[in-house]
Parts: sequence; structure tokens; C-alpha cells
Amino acid sequence: MSDTGDITTASRPPWIRYSTLPIRRFLSLSADQATFQVRGFAAADPSSQSALEVIGQTFIGGYNSAILSRDIRDVLQHVSRIPALERGYAAEGAAMGAAVADALSFRATLLSSCIETFEADFAYLAHVGAGWSLARVPWRRRRILAELDPLLRWLAFDGLGFHDTYFFHRHILDGWRRERLGYAARAYDQGVGRALWFVAGGSVSTAIKLASVLPESRHGDIWSGLGLAMTYAGSATADEIAAASEAANQHQTQFAQGVAFACEARVLARHIPDHTDLAARAVWGNGAEELSTLVRKARDGLPVAEGDLPRYELWRRAVAGSHPQTTGQHA
Repeated sequence: MSDTGDITTASRPPWIRYSTLPIRRFLSLSADQATFQVRGFAAADPSSQSALEVIGQTFIGGYNSAILSRDIRDVLQHVSRIPALERGYAAEGAAMGAAVADALSFRATLLSSCIETFEADFAYLAHVGAGWSLARVPWRRRRILAELDPLLRWLAFDGLGFHDTYFFHRHILDGWRRERLGYAARAYDQGVGRALWFVAGGSVSTAIKLASVLPESRHGDIWSGLGLAMTYAGSATADEIAAASEAANQHQTQFAQGVAFACEARVLARHIPDHTDLAARAVWGNGAEELSTLVRKARDGLPVAEGDLPRYELWRRAVAGSHPQTTGQHA
């Protein structure tokens, strides 16, 4: 990604010059919204808390860059300035902001531009970010989903689950959820699991306790999301990751699938943090690069058309089924 230079007022589409700017400014978010104090998240180790707060603030920065943007070049300039470790979160936030900005204009195509622009590096995170917007502009739901890749569009419901848990975790832990029907509810719970890592302050023991509060029938998807968040966001020790995998019990392969998907997302962006490779080796006995290859091969082997189960779920099952626990191999 590179800086694209100055953008003149004349390049702005007529619909975005004046009419929606005041309300778009009103919908921007303060970085304080990502602090544990505001969110009411569990007390955490200072270094873990700081790292997770930076992730949230980076997401908000990406969101604001899109909600206030003139066009995709403004968004790209912002995202390109973010360090590689957190850049994906900025792209994720930008996709949310783009979808919200589009909803206000009824004519804009900023979300489609974001999806296209970030496809090479952040395809997964852009789809997740678009899903956050489903909570903020529900009347735009059909249009937003129509912009997404047919295989990856389930990630939007994952993003919706993360949004609701991040902003309303007490309601989620009390049993409320926005999606309750069909596969959308399962993808939603995958996002719930990811967000629990933040709610728990990056504490494995706290995350395990939070997951146990929710019904057992939802645990497979929740553990999948938790494994993804621990691996992508970090940064647990090898012993903590092993403890989480053991606590997943019969859902260990779903936890491992989440770990593998996180590795693929990091490899796609061409930046693999040490904590991602550590989690991959602790759960799979292979590094992140090897797991990315496994995930991509599983995707390439999917049927062309949807069957009784979404192709996305078949993809997840194929990856989970490759785990040594399932195949009888030993890491």
C-alpha cells in the first residue's frame, strides 16, 4: 500500500460534498470507546490490556477514516500508515465505516471499493468489518451482504457477533444474541468467541470461565472464535494456549480450526507475529505458513455450489478434520 497523494475537492462525488458530512461526523467514534474502563472489560495484565486497547483504537481509527473520507484514497492513506502488526484492524474498521457511509448516501460505493482494495491483504478482515455495520445500519443489510464474496460473506455475521459482544458483553453473557436462526447464528457465535478474548482482558482462565457461561450447544463455534482471536491478536504463552486447547474438551478441533484461520489471515497480509507462529506450533505442531497452506488447500477442494451446508462451513470442517487429534497423527 502506498500514499496516493493529495485529493482535490473537485474529485469528490457530488453526493458527498456537503449533504452527509455533518451526520457522518456525528457518527465518528472516540478512541476512548476502546478502553477497558469504558467497555467494562475484565481487569487485565497491563501489557495485555494496553495491546488489546491499541487494537480497538486502531479499528476505530480505520472506521473514522472511512466515515469521514472523500473516497477510497483517503482510507488507503490512513491504513497504509498503520504498523503492519495492527494494519488489519484498521482495514476492518474502514470496511465498517465504508458500509455506514454508503448507507447514508444511498448511492455510494465505498464499501465495494474497500473490499476490492483490501482483497489482496485483508480480504477476511474487510468482510468481518462490513459485518459490524449490520448493527448500525440494519436497513442496509441486504445491500451490504450483496457486496461480499459468496464464500466469505458469513464473516459478516462473525463481525456482527464481535460487535455485539464488544459493545454489549453483559447482555451477550446473559444469553441475548441478535442472530438466532440458521447458519448466520453459528457464524455470529464465532464472532462472540473472538470478542470474549477482549472481554477477558487476554486472560485464558477468564476467557474459559466466560465461555462456560454460554450454552454448551454454542461452544464449538465460540471456541473456534476464541482460538482465532488468541492467535491473531495474541499474545498468550505456549502453556496458556495449550491450557485453552485442553479446556475446549470435545471442541479442540474447532479451537484448532480457529487457530489455522488466524494464521491464514496473517500470512495473507504477509506479516506473521511471533505470537501467531507460537500458537500454531502449540496447537498444530506446525508453523503459521504451513497452516496457511493447509487452509488454502481445503478451500481449493470445496464444491463449486452450496449444498445442505454453506461452503464456508465445509471449509471450516475440512480444516478441523485435518488436526492431528482427528487424523490420529501426533504433533
